[in-house]
Amino acid sequence: MSTETKPEQPTEQGGQGQQAAQESQQPAGQQGAEQVQQQQQVVQEVRPAEAKPVEVKLPRPRVSLSGRLRRLMRVRVLMERREPRWMSMDEWRFLRVAHRESWRRPKGDDNKIRLEIKGYPKRVKVGYGKPRLVRNLHPTGFKLVIVHRPEDVDKVDPTKEAIVIGRTVGLRKRIEIVRRAIERGVRVINVTKDVIDELSRSQ
Repeated sequence: MSTETKPEQPTEQGGQGQQAAQESQQPAGQQGAEQVQQQQQVVQEVRPAEAKPVEVKLPRPRVSLSGRLRRLMRVRVLMERREPRWMSMDEWRFLRVAHRESWRRPKGDDNKIRLEIKGYPKRVKVGYGKPRLVRNLHPTGFKLVIVHRPEDVDKVDPTKEAIVIGRTVGLRKRIEIVRRAIERGVRVINVTKDVIDELSRSQ
C-alpha cells in the first residue's frame, strides 16, 4: 500500500514564529529607519498646523483724469525722456561738487556752462519745464501729500491725492498710518517691507 503523506498545515503559532524569524533576519539599520519614520509620522500628527501670515492688500485706487490732463501727462513723459542730465561746473573733477545735495546756478564770469560753450553740459532754461497743470503730479496722476501722523490721513482726498510717509517717521507710527490708509482707501506710495510684515502678523 502506498502511503501518501499530506503536507502539514502551519498553525498560528508556527506562522508567528516564522514572522519573528524573518524580522530577526532583517538588518538592524532597516529596522531603525522604519522606527524613525513611524516616530516622525506621529510627531507630524501631534504637531499643530502653523498659522500662515495673512496677505495684506493695500488699496490701489485710480485717479480719474480729464482728457486734457491725460494728454499732458503723456507730453510730460516725452519731455522727461529728452531732458539732459543737469550738472554743475567741475562736477566731473571734484567729488565735493558731485556729491552736493542741491543744484546751483552757474555764476562765474568764465563758467563754460553759463557761456554755453560747445562740449560742456547743457544750461538749465525755462523751456525745459513741464506743463504747469501736471508739473508736481505722481506718474499715477495723484497729487502727493507728505504725512507724519495717522491723523493727517483723514485730511487726504482718496480720489485725487496719495500719501507719502515722512522719512523721519518710526516703524510703530508707520504701521498706524498704513492701517488708517487701508481703512480709508488711500494709496500709500512708499510702503516698506517691514511694515507689511508687521501688519500680516498682527492680522
